[in-house]
Amino acid sequence: MQETQALNLLDIPRSTFKEWSNPTHKKHKLYLLLKHIDATYAESCIAQKVPKKILIILNRNIKQEERFSDNEIFKLFSKKSYAKLTSRERVAFAKIVRECEEEEFNELFNEGVVSKEAFLHLLSASPLAPFSALTVSHNTLSRTRHV
Repeated sequence: MQETQALNLLDIPRSTFKEWSNPTHKKHKLYLLLKHIDATYAESCIAQKVPKKILIILNRNIKQEERFSDNEIFKLFSKKSYAKLTSRERVAFAKIVRECEEEEFNELFNEGVVSKEAFLHLLSASPLAPFSALTVSHNTLSRTRHV
């Protein structure tokens, strides 16, 4: 990968990358890895995608400029508390809770968008919990999958 590609991919300043190039720097091995890895492969490893069905549900009947992105959904589920969600994130969460079927929830969990425990934690703290079909199928969602 070229230096410019690495800088764009990781969103780091050129000076930081130059520091890493010094063999005595703690992150020199990371520098070597970045210099020798294929850019396309690195991008595919870093890119986080929400299952397409979820984005279709979220963006149904919404203007193009107001549609939810993969990054917004990952940011939503990275928050530990329902109280910390923005109003836009609360809208997305409510749509997911109200409109998704068990299959879509399993996709969210299996694709690593959110863990079952984190999702149920957000749900239990939300005003949607008493009205959610998930409270009925809580046992289905909270079962751990053995690999």
